[in-house]
Amino acid sequence: MIRALITDWGGVLMRTVDVRPRRAWERRLGLPPDGLHDLFFGGPGWRRAQHGQATIADVWAEVAGQLALGDGDLAALSRDFWAGDQLDLELVALIGELRRQGVRTALLSNFAASLADQLAGLGLDGVFDEIVISGREGSAKPEADIYRRTLGRLGVAPAEALFLDDMGPNVRAARQLGMEGVRFRGLRHLQRTLAAAGLPVEVPPLLPIPGLRAVIFDWGGVLSPLTFFQHTQEWEQRLNLSPGTLERVLWGAEWKQYEIGALSPEQFDAHVARGLGLPDRAAVQQFYSAYYADDVLDRRVAAMARALRGRYRTGLLTNAFPGHADRVRDRYGFDPRSEFDVYVNSAEVGLAKPDPAIYQLILDRLGVAPGEAVFLDDMLRNTDAAQAMGIHTIVFADADTGLADLAELLCLHGEAAV
Repeated sequence: MIRALITDWGGVLMRTVDVRPRRAWERRLGLPPDGLHDLFFGGPGWRRAQHGQATIADVWAEVAGQLALGDGDLAALSRDFWAGDQLDLELVALIGELRRQGVRTALLSNFAASLADQLAGLGLDGVFDEIVISGREGSAKPEADIYRRTLGRLGVAPAEALFLDDMGPNVRAARQLGMEGVRFRGLRHLQRTLAAAGLPVEVPPLLPIPGLRAVIFDWGGVLSPLTFFQHTQEWEQRLNLSPGTLERVLWGAEWKQYEIGALSPEQFDAHVARGLGLPDRAAVQQFYSAYYADDVLDRRVAAMARALRGRYRTGLLTNAFPGHADRVRDRYGFDPRSEFDVYVNSAEVGLAKPDPAIYQLILDRLGVAPGEAVFLDDMLRNTDAAQAMGIHTIVFADADTGLADLAELLCLHGEAAV
């Protein structure tokens, strides 16, 4: 029986909804998309801050040194860096209500010790029984010690706790200790998860939205379920790589350049060869064939997209690579350019989700206003950005619930299982 809910802070309760302030600085400083995020959170200063060995000011001083920024620019950058962050008030309300109904609640965050002052300023005192911040503990997720401390302060056994985080390694570590670990995929997915765990949570019905004229689908995680992620640890062992290497090589800073067309396929493959220790591009292509071997097209989602076309304008919006549409057509017999009214590939337009400019681009090509479109994506950062523009969104956790939610919004009455 679940008696406690433990939740992360950044990426769950507090999320970067608007990336434009950071993107403006990245363009000014000649950094790639998410370059500032990676510089701040990926450096040694942040690792020390998470363990209580440095302050946020220390981290910014390190960033300023790397970017050769003066005090004035650093002050402006540090202000703008957080400017697009928003607190999820609906999630706060849900956690507070669970606490009122007797569920023990805790915040467990990898952050500098100063987060405690920020939380107090946001009025979250009545939401959590315990607040555990790595910068005050000297231990950080996914280290087992900080989970055990949190459980001990809550007075619950691992099997009695549900742990919520946006980072896969942190969720896996919680599961290894016996907790129910859940990757955060938005409020509605969490409501379903908590209700299934026996907690007093209702999943409200979705009401049809009048005036919808367009449905926009993502590719990976929606039309294609990304099953290859299940084999990541196995491949790291096969290639004798340290944990996290494969994800960093395939989806890190170089991928973000590749997905906006700033790197050629040859350049990206050379990067993969170096990162994975493969001898040449031929070996990289062989690796791709094996790693993505069980990647599939979800025929139910494809059928829904086809059924909607004609009644609605339909679009496919994907962060992908050059030649994506041709590869999908050749592999699955499904041509994105002909199956949708509009196909937008980040690598072809030089923009990538969650940049608001790419959402505006597909809206313009579809000929609809934000409030006339619904967007399906598996990544919360992408749906957050779209929702901030006024687009209706569905966080696509799986095909069954995603299609059911879409059918409710469109009032399709039984067409979710097309």
